[in-house]
Amino acid sequence: MPRSAAADTRLGALLALLVLAVNVLSVSSRLGFVHKARQVKEYDHWRYIHMARGEDGRPALQQEPPYCFRLAVPAAVRGLAGLGIPVDVGFYALTNAALFGFLLLLWLHLRDLGFPVALRATGLLVVGFTQGAVRWFEYQYWMTDPAGLLLTMLAVFLIERRRSIALGAASVLAATVRETCVLVFPYYALHLLRRGRSAWAAAWRAAAVALPALAVLVAIRLLVTPNQPAGFASGIADSLGFRWRHVLDNQLYVLTVGSFGVLFPLALLFPLRLPALLRRHYDRAFFVLSVYASLAISNNTERPLAYALPALVPAALWALRAFLEESRLRAGPVLVAVVVLQALFWWNHRWAQMGMSIYQPVNWVTVGAMAASWLIAQVALARGRRSEVGSS
Repeated sequence: MPRSAAADTRLGALLALLVLAVNVLSVSSRLGFVHKARQVKEYDHWRYIHMARGEDGRPALQQEPPYCFRLAVPAAVRGLAGLGIPVDVGFYALTNAALFGFLLLLWLHLRDLGFPVALRATGLLVVGFTQGAVRWFEYQYWMTDPAGLLLTMLAVFLIERRRSIALGAASVLAATVRETCVLVFPYYALHLLRRGRSAWAAAWRAAAVALPALAVLVAIRLLVTPNQPAGFASGIADSLGFRWRHVLDNQLYVLTVGSFGVLFPLALLFPLRLPALLRRHYDRAFFVLSVYASLAISNNTERPLAYALPALVPAALWALRAFLEESRLRAGPVLVAVVVLQALFWWNHRWAQMGMSIYQPVNWVTVGAMAASWLIAQVALARGRRSEVGSS
């Protein structure tokens, strides 16, 4: 009997809660529940804590760019503090609510794309074991990225459902959270183009959605005076210089398997089909490319790349579905193996150490496991094709 939409949504919510519980347990077993800011061996979160604490009911003066422009999350925490909720608890609650919303929306988006329950559950669990999307924010829970991830996922979800008015409203809110919201607008224009709109109509529709959010971004930058120039040119030079210096010792790893785990070899299961797939889904391909391009102004890698998941997870699941069809293997063991591989990646990934947001060292167990799994998959595909030829 087919599962109702409500029952399916409840299943997604339960899986999202399970994912959060596993990550909360992983962090709290080492640092305690709702741990203190000084236990985190990073620094960015101190800016947001300062903004949230405020002074006499007013926002605290935080002038360091780009943190000073990300107003919504610290303001919401400050509002909760006015109700008697401690600042740390407020950040923790908002982060987990945002992560839950992100995971549930991903589940619903995968349903809209036509994936069956088993593949959607696999995708959700794989994302749950992707550190840059979930566990890092249980560790450094004062960040604005969870809300940014939620709103990016919401935008992709609304675009697929053709809800342009709701998309515009969500984009305005996203502009008060984080400047990453601008990545959605080119994707929206290309998505409309892929659906058959003319180039002019797609550009006009995307501009109509983007302009209010862009106006908010500009207004915030006019109203908030930073204590130093944004320094985009120097930031790009620093970031690209860092990546070039470390290209062989960790960047090749962290830009691929080191950020996405099993999602990366899954997306490459059919390398000869990639050009056709990219041409057919050029909107999603450009979105992933734009997320990678954003690394030019950031030394962090895993956290920024998590914004690519709304496009990368469907690509990996499309490849996984094709693999199951062509290899003729039983779905259950294969899907379990995929989740186990991602859990291995998650287990071996470092986080509660100095500098892990910038320099994640290569884990050769992870590299070996992912490479071996890809090769085994190619053998299984070759056997499946031979079997098909023989039976015909």
